[in-house]
Amino acid sequence: MKFVVPAMTAVLACSMPPSASAAQTSDPEQWRTAMQSARWTGPMLASNAETLPQGHFYTEPYFFDVISGGKHNPGSSGFYQYGLFEGLTVGLQPNFGYGTDGPNRGMSVGDVKLLSQLRLTHFTPEHRIPTIAIALQETIPTGKYDQLGPGKQGHGSGSFATEIGVNVQQYFLLNNGRLLRGRINFLQRFPHGADVEDRSVYGSELGFRGHAKPGPRTTLIGAVEYSLTREWVLALDVIGEASGKTKLRGRNGEGTAVSQVFPSSRYVGFAPAVEYNWSDRTGILLGVWVIPKGHNTPASVTPAFAFSRFW
Repeated sequence: MKFVVPAMTAVLACSMPPSASAAQTSDPEQWRTAMQSARWTGPMLASNAETLPQGHFYTEPYFFDVISGGKHNPGSSGFYQYGLFEGLTVGLQPNFGYGTDGPNRGMSVGDVKLLSQLRLTHFTPEHRIPTIAIALQETIPTGKYDQLGPGKQGHGSGSFATEIGVNVQQYFLLNNGRLLRGRINFLQRFPHGADVEDRSVYGSELGFRGHAKPGPRTTLIGAVEYSLTREWVLALDVIGEASGKTKLRGRNGEGTAVSQVFPSSRYVGFAPAVEYNWSDRTGILLGVWVIPKGHNTPASVTPAFAFSRFW
């Protein structure tokens, strides 16, 4: 999930007279008033293009339940970030799975993602250009993915993966005096591959020895948020994702060569959400990520809750 990377700072919105033609105004003071009087948590999936002020922290744990084929797969993720310098934010995104039946009961650690973002441009009331940032991320394979016991599920990929992307964010001041915030994320993932033993998330069985090479993955997210009131925000993400073929090669327990190629996949999903922000530093998000059946992708529904805090 976003987790693709969700929101970072809480700042914004507006409360100007409905008669004001705010969309056409070029008055920086009206923009400044609007941005100082609104609050945001961020949509469910799209990442912020802004960076944190130097020396400040941002935390946003997520709790979710992936429901697919009648089965529940609860888990949690989150973003824990720090403003290292002005214009540069670093952080990490841990992942956890919570088993609910049989041998999979209990909590399992998934892969961890190291995050960094360098801001190139910055939106201000005076210079209303989009905020643009470059994201560089590295997945660390901390989750269990092979040598799985009977009936056990894996929660990792076993593969280091480098991700590079571009995040864009822009604000729009509407005729009714409210703010609309838009985001676009583009992310390209390059897995490095993993050695595999015995039962694994790649479908290998006991006695197998070999190597798996997941295919590259491209993610594109578009999101909008509407500042309904000072505290309440309506949000919607639309996400498209395509993954290349995964290759598995090695030998089974009898020494027979195994060469298997798993087909590519793609899907388009959407995630409506509601945000409530009771201060400039703290907010919550409640949403649902819906993925209709795609190309080699099962349909799923993922309700989620997030709590954000700027320190």
